[in-house]
Amino acid sequence: MDDELPFDPEPDEIRRRFASLEMAIINHDRLYYGESLPEISDWEYDQLKKEYGELLKKYTFLRARMRTLRVGDDRKSGFRKVPHRVPMLSLGNTYNIGELEAFVQRIYDNADGAASFVIEPKIDGAALSLIFENGLLIQGITRGNGSEGDDVTRNVHTVIGLPHFIGVKDVPQLLEVRGEIYIALADFEEINEQRQRDGLDVFANARNLAAGSLKLLDPTMARGRRLRFIAYEIGACSRAFSTHEEVLRFLADCEIPTNSYRLAQKFADIWAAVEYYDRERKFYPFATDGAVIKVNEHVLRDKLGTISSAPRWAMAYKYPPERVFTRLLSIELNVGRTGIVAPVAHLEPIHICGTVVRHATLHNANEIARKGIRIGDYVILEKAGEVIPAIVGIVLERRSSDTKPFIYPEFCPACGAPLKRLDGEVAYRCLNPNCPPQISRRLEHFASKQALDIDTLGPQRIGQLRDAGLLEQFSDIFRLSKAALLQLSHIRDKSANALLEAIEIGKQRPLWRLLHGLGIPHIGVQTAKLLARRWASMDKLMAATREELRCCDGIGDIVAASVHSFFTDVANRQLIGELAELGLSMDDLVEKQNSIEGTSFFTGKNFVITGTFHAITREELRQRIEQVGGRVRESVSAKTHALIVGKNPGGKLADAERLGISKLDEGKLLTLL
Repeated sequence: MDDELPFDPEPDEIRRRFASLEMAIINHDRLYYGESLPEISDWEYDQLKKEYGELLKKYTFLRARMRTLRVGDDRKSGFRKVPHRVPMLSLGNTYNIGELEAFVQRIYDNADGAASFVIEPKIDGAALSLIFENGLLIQGITRGNGSEGDDVTRNVHTVIGLPHFIGVKDVPQLLEVRGEIYIALADFEEINEQRQRDGLDVFANARNLAAGSLKLLDPTMARGRRLRFIAYEIGACSRAFSTHEEVLRFLADCEIPTNSYRLAQKFADIWAAVEYYDRERKFYPFATDGAVIKVNEHVLRDKLGTISSAPRWAMAYKYPPERVFTRLLSIELNVGRTGIVAPVAHLEPIHICGTVVRHATLHNANEIARKGIRIGDYVILEKAGEVIPAIVGIVLERRSSDTKPFIYPEFCPACGAPLKRLDGEVAYRCLNPNCPPQISRRLEHFASKQALDIDTLGPQRIGQLRDAGLLEQFSDIFRLSKAALLQLSHIRDKSANALLEAIEIGKQRPLWRLLHGLGIPHIGVQTAKLLARRWASMDKLMAATREELRCCDGIGDIVAASVHSFFTDVANRQLIGELAELGLSMDDLVEKQNSIEGTSFFTGKNFVITGTFHAITREELRQRIEQVGGRVRESVSAKTHALIVGKNPGGKLADAERLGISKLDEGKLLTLL
């Protein structure tokens, strides 16, 4: 008889696979939401979830054994927990056009065919809820577990371009704005370039860095990460809106950054918008991984409701990542200015995302071991956040017998000093302060655009001067003579004069540039500016106690300890004295601004930048506009005065044309400036 069979009829292989998927999903949720350190891509994670759901649907006996998979939880200790007024839901997603079409058809069936949709780019960032009361920003809360999140208000106040007060007429008494915290790709690339120069591990992608920066206990460090925000929805609100488009227009009028969007009714138009954003996303300043399709009418949203942790009225169509395979030729170790020895992969050149990639980050020894990477392997390459090439795995079936495991050396490849791991660190360090690459990296940082900005004193020139024995420490820069320079190859009268002139200009840079250039641990550009404004002179800053530093608004315990330790070191104080004797300014000079007499064309007006420029970078352009009284916003709205259009403009151009916003090209803009 069947009910007396002595064996369990449930297939063991299916049960094992289901349990394996369950544990993997739980672990990856912890890494992604709790630690902002995912080991796999979103696409790989979504495939795990898809297979899990398909097994559950096909084999009903698994339901009795399944564990409750909680939604992602980003809550961390050290932050006050705050309940959400309205739950923050996640989105269902698909990579399949057929599933998207089925979703749209279900909406039509519930709306008697009278539905419209808003399609927006899906930003790959960290979800955040902002609470405004009577127009005043009073709180920022992470998504948490959907029901409650962490209070990160102190870090929210460091977000670039986010209004702390909404001054529009009839602002709702309560307004909850929901959106994504992100780091612009250009900023992300610059942060990683600086870390590479410093010999630090580069960050894997912009999303992880944004999420982690939002949870920093020191808001000064968060400020240095250049966080930005784009709104995509509202939660609790004391004012009713009839459509999502009305919400987006209202938020733009409030000067809260919003995304571009397209309206559609027919599926063909929805799909055209999805494809449009796929083409355009390479021009966006932020990382995108898909398009979000939402029901426009709020009445219909209420009718459709939600299922578990996701709304029935919205879906994300995600773009599959571009991956390529290439061969790992060798692994080189780079020594940075702080002594960290970072591995870099040298690859057979390969095209990915429109560029040729020859190098990729390997992060650290742990990552090489975890992924089982060997020299000679065929590796899977993906551009993390569409910026940094990253090796995400190996092709084991193509591994040949001549591949070699990479053994991390015990001694520095540059100076031979022992390599050590400090407590709490995964990276190896060379602790010899006289290690040649460390000295070069410190000099390069000191002269860089983010520090004293000494023109023509780049890595190549520094290397030449060091080889000639003319440059070993910061003070040597200001002792260079024309006679000594002319003894070097490829330096003529004109180039020698240009370098010496740039050095003289460097002496008069504002105090914050010198502070940043000194390489004080944990001191980035924003923190250096904060210290310079607060103490106004090097002498006063050097005399500040640790408690006085800690009490400064925006300076936390870690930064205070680092600054105090640096300035109590005898060698560092001697260095400051030498620089002062050589003529460097030790006061907080106000940089000359490009002001315009009378009423400026830019004063009090909002500008948006799109594309790339020949004679000026986007960041320099932003600074120039702000110096003459203008404001640079992230998205086009009815309050935008003009769109500044460079080469290869993105979707903002279409938004400006739709709203009738005037345009400025590079030549006209620079003339006005």
